[in-house]
Amino acid sequence: MKEETKNKIAALTFEDLPADIDGFTLKKIYAVDEDKFIFFSYVDDVIHCALTTYFHEETTEFKVLQKIGLTEFCLTDFFTEDFAHFKELINAELDGVIKNLRGVRDKTPNNFLREKKIDTWKFGNELPETLEGFELFIKPAAPVEVTNGSFIIINYADFKINSDFVLYYNVYSDEFSGEIRVDSVPHVIYTFDAKNLDDLETKLRENLVPELKLIRQ
Repeated sequence: MKEETKNKIAALTFEDLPADIDGFTLKKIYAVDEDKFIFFSYVDDVIHCALTTYFHEETTEFKVLQKIGLTEFCLTDFFTEDFAHFKELINAELDGVIKNLRGVRDKTPNNFLREKKIDTWKFGNELPETLEGFELFIKPAAPVEVTNGSFIIINYADFKINSDFVLYYNVYSDEFSGEIRVDSVPHVIYTFDAKNLDDLETKLRENLVPELKLIRQ
């Protein structure tokens, strides 16, 4: 980040931020991370969720990054180049967004996902709570919405090594796809690409355990 930009952004302030919101603890950061200037985060390490505010030099926008497990994505409703407007959004929406984040893994699926029978999928509901040392962090019975019409329906994570396996369903393409992270670095994989739950089940039975073993290696 350019020094001039850093100095300008570092002078911006947020007033009256609560030290805690619904069990999420405030962490004031005010530091550069590559082309971003991070303002603050609200973090709950127990449930592995966080919300982070920052300025992105490349787009000249203020943004809010949501983290669920090891998956991170920006909340597009907060995108703005106007800091005054950003503060208004934070003041109006921060409390609700964080409270929503706390219960994000317990929500019932929307009607579209119910029509796909993802929440009542027998194989999905019988997945083991731990597998090859990975924790079943997100289950098909309670998919988590991320971006661009995608939902996480399965997430096995090992937070000690910052690595996980993620299975997505996209409502627009009507397809399932996989991704892994190894020490926080994401990699798209094609082993689990499927158009329906029957094909997906076959691929998971054949490849899930070997994939988790590869991630750990």
